[in-house]
Amino acid sequence: MNKFQFEHRAVALASLLFIAQTQALAQEPVLESVVVTGTADNPDSITKPFSVIKADKLNANGASTVGEALRYQPGVSATGFGPNSSRPIVRGQDSDRIKILRNSAATVDVSALSFDHALPVDPFALHQVEILRGPAALAYGGNAVGGVVNLVDQRIARKAVEGFQGEVNLLGGGAADQTAGGFKLDAGLGQGVSLHLDGFKRTTRDLETPSFTDPEGVTGNRVQNSSSKSDGAAIGASFQTGNGYIGVSAERYNNEYGVPKSLDVRIGMESERYALEGEQNFNGAAFSKVKYRLAKTDYQHQEFEDSEPATLFVNDGVDGRVEVALRPFGLGGLNINTDAGIQFERTDFSATGDEAFVPSTSTDQTGVFTIFRAGRGQENSGVFEFGLRADQVDVNAASSGLSPQNGPVAGAGVTAGPAISRAFSPNSVSLGYTAPIGNSWSLGGSLSRVERAPSSFELYADGVHVATDAYEKGNPDLKEERGRHLELTSTWAQGESKFNATAFASRYSNYIALIARSGADAQFNDGGEQIDVFDFTAVPAEFQGVELGYQTAYTMGAGKLQPAIQYDLIRGKRTDGGGNLPRISPQRVVASAAYIQQGWTVTPEIVWVSDSKAGAGDVQVQGYELVNLRVAKLFTWGNSGGEVFANLQNLTDELAFSATTLNTVRGYTPLAGRSALVGVKLAF
Repeated sequence: MNKFQFEHRAVALASLLFIAQTQALAQEPVLESVVVTGTADNPDSITKPFSVIKADKLNANGASTVGEALRYQPGVSATGFGPNSSRPIVRGQDSDRIKILRNSAATVDVSALSFDHALPVDPFALHQVEILRGPAALAYGGNAVGGVVNLVDQRIARKAVEGFQGEVNLLGGGAADQTAGGFKLDAGLGQGVSLHLDGFKRTTRDLETPSFTDPEGVTGNRVQNSSSKSDGAAIGASFQTGNGYIGVSAERYNNEYGVPKSLDVRIGMESERYALEGEQNFNGAAFSKVKYRLAKTDYQHQEFEDSEPATLFVNDGVDGRVEVALRPFGLGGLNINTDAGIQFERTDFSATGDEAFVPSTSTDQTGVFTIFRAGRGQENSGVFEFGLRADQVDVNAASSGLSPQNGPVAGAGVTAGPAISRAFSPNSVSLGYTAPIGNSWSLGGSLSRVERAPSSFELYADGVHVATDAYEKGNPDLKEERGRHLELTSTWAQGESKFNATAFASRYSNYIALIARSGADAQFNDGGEQIDVFDFTAVPAEFQGVELGYQTAYTMGAGKLQPAIQYDLIRGKRTDGGGNLPRISPQRVVASAAYIQQGWTVTPEIVWVSDSKAGAGDVQVQGYELVNLRVAKLFTWGNSGGEVFANLQNLTDELAFSATTLNTVRGYTPLAGRSALVGVKLAF
């Protein structure tokens, strides 16, 4: 599909969306709100767009990673380093600019360091995923400048569980020939005590694709070395105090998976996490609510080459967060609500082995924030939001040395030198306004200025990174990354019909990007092999984009038709004439029409993705069309119920490659081919 064909179809679909939305204005107005778990932001605010994806939808396509499960959500794509290592990309931002949270607390791993490092989370364990697109720095720090992906489970019950309940999920088939199963059990023991237990196991073969020829001239129909075996279990307990709750949980996650392209490399991952969480409401005090979270994570993964232990990555961390809602007060006819909080994180990272291209580092971050909301309290009045956040970030490398590219490094074979450290004090500010404008419409917008401290690898990396097939060179003199952001959002809702539109723009004075080096030292001789050298460089850059969505419902005979359509467009480029930024998702349209009757649901879906705009050092990636079909049937079994379903993907068996996958790996990892996944969920 060429660019003209795509844009013609996109314009036609957008026109249909607008016409359908206009016709729906005649329906009776019924407003719905979106509840987002554990954030400091007003859950009804539209100045920061929210999406909530329930567990059933996460598991419907059989994805074993969060990135693949979210790939076609509005404004969201995935890194796609094969089916086992795929991290979410939000509005063109990846790596350390996307904050991955677990129940609003930090996730400690090394997935931001390298595209072949997976998140230690399986979709089976989740209750829902919450996506906060755009700069959320006031609540979560500058590392959330691209957005927040909050992974929510129910291991700590926030409300008392009544009796005994649970669910079992089983999956089989799909392009990866997977066998997977998971369970969740909850029990209320009375007196406000609740217990939780969950577990899962998943095995996959190499991902089956349409026939393709990789860059080395090998022709086949599977992504080589992409099989996996993973399992995990968790236990939690909570106690309802009468004015809140307090709970604890413990979990273990194991994953052993192959690395595409590097056919002799497999990764063995282990992660243990212990969490404390609670919330208390108060009457008559200066504050009305206190929420707190504390978690400790011990993470490691061992890379094996030809079955022999190679590089070992370890990342242990502690993170905590306290949020306080002050008692509302009036001033000048306005009702003012204030939230304030403090957040701290400590991580200790080390890498030992031939691929240790980043030295052992410790990172300490402490942030304080406050958010004010002011409105007249009337149904048709607007609400102002104003927030401030200040952080202190210390990034300390245990040692430095003189690398072949003349910089600090503590990798194998490099003479260790003195320790090196940097301290940063990023600050952020945001102003937003939301107002209903009649006929079930609301408008909102926000302005923000966000600063982000450079990560340890942006500062201190210096060595050959096998996963990216590049020599990556950090810059210990980097300063805070600074960006300004504008966002406008409009929403409309009547009955089962909903429409939303968002436009955003970001401009950076010093966007930290990995830029290919030119000149005499553009390559590094690695034992006779010439490796391209890339530098973490601060460049001026800008992003713009739009996100549109519409859904409605019609009665058709004895059933109901629920059509839905979404469109998103993102552009990212350097403003110094350096061209497009790499791995920006092309414009996309996702259209579906679910028909529901007597417990049956049949949902055809079409995904259109345009040709990409090539960034520096990359090539244009051809767009594609995917045709999917899901058939599901609800059933009852005694006092229990559930759903059995079949998910048919890529029915035309189209060969497709992801523009957001690293270019040195993309040719080895096409998207899944035609497949059939069957599953069953039993709830009791």
